[in-house]
Amino acid sequence: MITILQFGEGNFIRAFFDWMVQKINEKTGAKNEVFLVQPIPEGRLENILKAGGKYHVLLRGYENGEYKEILDRVEVIKDGVNPFKNYQKLLKAGKIPELKVVVSNTTEAGIFYRKMEKAENYPSMLTEILYERFKENLPPLCILPLELIENNGDKLKECIIKYAKDWEYPDGFFDYLESCKFYNTLVDRIVPGFPKDIAEEIFKKIGEEDENLTSGELFHLFVIQGDPSIFEILPFDKAGLNVILTDNLKFYRERKVRILNGCHTSMVPVGLLNGIEYVRDFAEHEKFGKWLYELAHDEIVRAFSDNDETHKYADEVLQRFKNPALKHSLRSIALNSISKMNTRVRPTLEDYYRKFGKLPPRITEGIAHMVELYDCDGIKELPGGPLKLSDFGELKGRDTESIIESFFPGLDEKLKKEVLTSIEEIRKAWKQR
Repeated sequence: MITILQFGEGNFIRAFFDWMVQKINEKTGAKNEVFLVQPIPEGRLENILKAGGKYHVLLRGYENGEYKEILDRVEVIKDGVNPFKNYQKLLKAGKIPELKVVVSNTTEAGIFYRKMEKAENYPSMLTEILYERFKENLPPLCILPLELIENNGDKLKECIIKYAKDWEYPDGFFDYLESCKFYNTLVDRIVPGFPKDIAEEIFKKIGEEDENLTSGELFHLFVIQGDPSIFEILPFDKAGLNVILTDNLKFYRERKVRILNGCHTSMVPVGLLNGIEYVRDFAEHEKFGKWLYELAHDEIVRAFSDNDETHKYADEVLQRFKNPALKHSLRSIALNSISKMNTRVRPTLEDYYRKFGKLPPRITEGIAHMVELYDCDGIKELPGGPLKLSDFGELKGRDTESIIESFFPGLDEKLKKEVLTSIEEIRKAWKQR
């Protein structure tokens, strides 16, 4: 029975949400099936349907300190459509009476509004689907966007309202829209995708070639903010999945950004300037592994939310960094570091300073290394080879104060002065070695 309309057929949503639906079906005896919608003209829908909607997910990582590899078969996809080739089939699928949930991870298509005469993107297509359901008096839907934007459910609803107004839908439709449940969400699982290096080995194990094979880390977290009735439709809890229903999504989003992303961005310049190219090598390094632990627990967690639950999450993050199945390049994380410093590192810098009246030492060292990384002509010579800084043109100048202003625009003057003094002392000490 098709109960889920899914926009997006990429590696992440298949290794995350569809995998969860499979687990729910297995553990509860539910019969949820997915109708797949390819949200952009080119995609892998045809390959998935040709394989009968079945594929495998390879999950690797640490669980309670023990490394595990799990190979799961997912077979919840029943049918699908490329709406750019057959739009009527999409509208027909949207009117399935048993339909309960719309889920999306639309990457390039995204959640955005642009004035248009006919539906061309995910929000506009969903607007038409909901209008068709309204006209036929079909039950309202629960809508779960997985896109990595803040308040994704609210943003999606705003787009739908704009399209409905543009297309002069009747007042009754807006009442129907209010009866639909829009959820804000946060998703967390690293999904590298097709495991090319061991694909042949997997094929031998399952006895067939699987072009749609995908891989991810064992860890997963799905945080949902909204009406709790979604757990009646999709009982994540009964399937033993790491899904949290909350009225404070902001806390979980900020926790992830500060700890996971903040550690990533802080370790980038320290690692690259010291000849370390990958996250795992940094996390397992005799010297820098300790540095990373202190950064996470003594500075980020203490400044943000110093409790057992947050320290436990920090431990999980550090364990994930050591996953031998994930080859996560510091050079790829280094992209757009100027904006990342402001969103990922600045909150901890400010909160720690406000709370303890002094600079966080590891954060400050990370900033000093980032200044050193950007103190060049746009290409930094490193032990592992030159690095072209993609956002070098965003610097406000080459002197230390200008670089700091680029990282943290409008920083409190007293704090800024202390940061500048500390960075100059750190860099001076480097030169004297």
